[in-house]
Amino acid sequence: MFNGERVYHAFAPHFPLFKDGEIGRQVGFETFPHAITCALIRNAVASAKRKRTQRREILDHAGIDATSLRSIDEVDAALCALTASFLLEGRVVAYGDELGGFIIVPAPTGHSREA
Repeated sequence: MFNGERVYHAFAPHFPLFKDGEIGRQVGFETFPHAITCALIRNAVASAKRKRTQRREILDHAGIDATSLRSIDEVDAALCALTASFLLEGRVVAYGDELGGFIIVPAPTGHSREA
């Protein structure tokens, strides 16, 4: 968490924090790999036991070769980068508000989910 805060402060002068309506702009934002998985998983429920498999499947479906990613942290970083591309394309959902902040996840277009 402290490393994330340092990264945020390093980038904040160049990439302002996301505010509602800034979809398509280069901004700083917060997201979570589990939330990304829930938004993009196909025909299954996100599972902590299957997160390595499910998250790699999401990357594969997006056309991203994840074979060189050695750890779940690297896979999660790739999911967050994928979410950044969704943000630039305007295909995200923002949860929260400006006072408390937003969590950004990809819009689940083109994917089906089971409850």
